[in-house]
Amino acid sequence: MLISDIATLRLFIPTIVGENFDKYNEFIESAELWLRKEITGYELYVKLIAPVEELPEDATDIQEIEASELAQAVKFAQAIVAYKAYADGIPHFDLVETESGFAIISTDKLAPASQQRVAALQTAMYRKLSEAIESFLEFLEATGSLHDEWKGSPTFTLLSDTYIVTLKEFIRYVFYSGSRMEYVAMKPAMLNAIHLEIEPVISAELSDEIIEELRDEDLSEANSTIISDLRFAFANFTLGNEEIAQAYLARVRKKLYANPADFPLFQESDIYISYLASLSGKSINTAESPLYFAGI
Repeated sequence: MLISDIATLRLFIPTIVGENFDKYNEFIESAELWLRKEITGYELYVKLIAPVEELPEDATDIQEIEASELAQAVKFAQAIVAYKAYADGIPHFDLVETESGFAIISTDKLAPASQQRVAALQTAMYRKLSEAIESFLEFLEATGSLHDEWKGSPTFTLLSDTYIVTLKEFIRYVFYSGSRMEYVAMKPAMLNAIHLEIEPVISAELSDEIIEELRDEDLSEANSTIISDLRFAFANFTLGNEEIAQAYLARVRKKLYANPADFPLFQESDIYISYLASLSGKSINTAESPLYFAGI
């Protein structure tokens, strides 16, 4: 486990008192399962919980850097588990079951907090959780030594399947006040924006090329000229801002048709071929045509 004692939990939740770890354990186990399923994936999670190996005396600089990066990753992951476990558990920590129903623990010196204060504390913990998730993901994105293990996670797939990598980057292109968890949950809307709105204009081939170049951090000069407008269109389509998204997509379309030779995959696509055919008045046999016949 990433957190197996009260001392580690208290590093992130310093207001915790007492030494009773058992009352947190259920929520910590649930939080770690959530972390593994939603953020790290199985392979990276296993690496995070593995016993720390001492570096040999002749360790290389690369080995020392990777060990330091792994230690930082563990701290980020522990913070997420701590905040989620505590936030999820807040409504239950002071409840006990009696023969006549549930009661709130109290003493002569301490009175139960009001429902509003408990709710405020829980909201604050979830805010910390969102910030911790974003910080962890930014760290993972920038840390190549952990990418091989991270590739199987849902968030890595999300980040590598679109034109925008992080929530911090997403809000540069559109107003969005949701949390990182809500952002990750928007993946279906993101893919709909790409496949149903953008690809029919720029071609699936060009879209795939841009996404692949973004993964490799090697965006071509031509694609660099349209990526900003493309991201504005993508972000606004994702949030349902159709009019704004279409306006930015029109800017992308204008650049593609003005300079088709700069975008070979678009120039060779059925979309552009059909456009040329419409100019000449000729019928072009393409897969998107209702009169298309294979092999003709």
